[in-house]
Amino acid sequence: MKKKFCRVIFVQLSVIFTLYSCKGNQVIVNVEPIEEEIQDKGGNFVPEGYTKIWEDHFDEATINTANWTPGSLRDLESGDIVPGADGDHLLKEKYSGYVTKDDSYIEDKALVLRNQKRSYKGTSPAGDYEYTSGWVMSMHKVHFNKGYVEMRAQFPSGDKVWPALWLIAEDLVWGPEWDMFEYFGKNTEGNDVMGMHMLVDEWPNQKWSTGYILNFNRDFNCEAWHVYGFEWTEDKAVWSVDGVVKRELLRVDLSSNKAQKWPDEEMYIVLNNEVQTNATDKTTQWPNYLKIDYVEIYQK
Repeated sequence: MKKKFCRVIFVQLSVIFTLYSCKGNQVIVNVEPIEEEIQDKGGNFVPEGYTKIWEDHFDEATINTANWTPGSLRDLESGDIVPGADGDHLLKEKYSGYVTKDDSYIEDKALVLRNQKRSYKGTSPAGDYEYTSGWVMSMHKVHFNKGYVEMRAQFPSGDKVWPALWLIAEDLVWGPEWDMFEYFGKNTEGNDVMGMHMLVDEWPNQKWSTGYILNFNRDFNCEAWHVYGFEWTEDKAVWSVDGVVKRELLRVDLSSNKAQKWPDEEMYIVLNNEVQTNATDKTTQWPNYLKIDYVEIYQK
C-alpha cells in the first residue's frame, strides 16, 4: 500500500502562504516571492482557476540545489535513489548516457542538459561508456499532487536522442509515472515522435496509456523554443504545445483497471537529456542539448 501525501510543495522560506492539507487542516507552505519580470516571462497558457505555487527560472549562475539534484539519480541528503535505477548515474540498460554533473549546468539563464559522445569511465554502475548525459530531479525537494506544469524548452533532434520532461512518484515505488513530454529521435513508433504517456499501478503490474505527436521535429522544429504544458486533475490529463492541446486523456474513458489506479499522490519532476541504446546514430549532432527556460507549477 502506498503512503498518501498531502498536496504540499516544499521550497525555501521567503513569503508564507496558508493552504489546506488533504484532510482540511491548515498547512503553512514556504514559497519564494514572485518578481514581476519572472511573472511576465512565464504563465503563458495557464488554465483558468490556477494559481502559481512554485517556479524556477534558472536565473542564478548555478543550479539551485534547494530545488534540484543535478547529475545524479540519488538524492544526496536522504540517500534515496530513483526506483529501479542500475546505479547513481544510469537508469536502465535502455539508456547509454552516463549521467554527470558536468553535463547539467546553467548557461544564459537556462538549464542546459547536454549529451556528449565521448569515452567515460563510470563508477556507479561501473563500466566504460561512450556517451554522457545531463539530468536534474526534484526528489524530496519539490513535489505536488495534481496541477498544471508549464515549461519553456528546446529539445535536441537526431535519431539517437531521448530527452524527457516527466514526473515520478515521491514514495520511491515505481509507478505511477507521467511522461509529460518525451522525445524519441527514433523508436518503434517511427522516427521523430514526441511521447505523452501515463503509467499506472506498481511494478511489475504497470499499465500504460500512450500517446504520440508524429513527425514532431518536421512539423514543429523541436530545436526551437516552445511552451510545453501539462495539466493533471482528478478526471483528466491534458498535454499542450504553445497553448494548443495535443492530447486529452479522460479518466472516464479508461478501462476500470486503469481508472481505479489514476495517479493520486505526490510526484516530483525529472528533466533529462539521454541517449537511446537501441537507436541508430546516423543523424545526431554531438554534443546536443535539452534547454529549459523555466518550470512553473500551478494548482487550483
